[in-house]
Amino acid sequence: MRYLALSTVVAALAVSGCTREPAAPVQLETIPLRATVTPDNHCTVEAYGKTYSSVGQVRGALLPTFTGTENNPGLHAIGCWVNTSDGTDGELVVIFSGNSYQLPFPTGTYQPRFEPPYGTNDMIASVSFRASAHPGEKLVTIDQSTGTVTVDAAPNGARTIRLDVTAVQYQI
Repeated sequence: MRYLALSTVVAALAVSGCTREPAAPVQLETIPLRATVTPDNHCTVEAYGKTYSSVGQVRGALLPTFTGTENNPGLHAIGCWVNTSDGTDGELVVIFSGNSYQLPFPTGTYQPRFEPPYGTNDMIASVSFRASAHPGEKLVTIDQSTGTVTVDAAPNGARTIRLDVTAVQYQI
């Protein structure tokens, strides 16, 4: 009896039009994020209308060729701490697809995504930037981000990493 009553209620709801309309896609606000990491250990980040910079704070690879220091067959990364003249600081992290252990970072153009696939050489990079002036959030690239992350090489093998991407605010 209980099952008959339940099926009658479900049928009545279906007939009466109690259906859920699909939600419209959420349009996320994008924020430009630009950075340059040089083989002479300089890092500059432009975000939130400010320019952050540092000298001697690049980590994750041996300079000037950005030779990978972590034995990880799936990903390689660099990071750098930066600050502004008004005392705010931030942390830039770029994760690249592929393996650069004891090898210079591969040159070329990487597409920004939320997460690079592990163990591939698909030329994909994930970028994040956390600024102390924005506690509880960070900028991250997502799969719909536009722009590029580029690794260039000088004739002597020294690498420069340039990024010009769109990012979204992510709550942490």
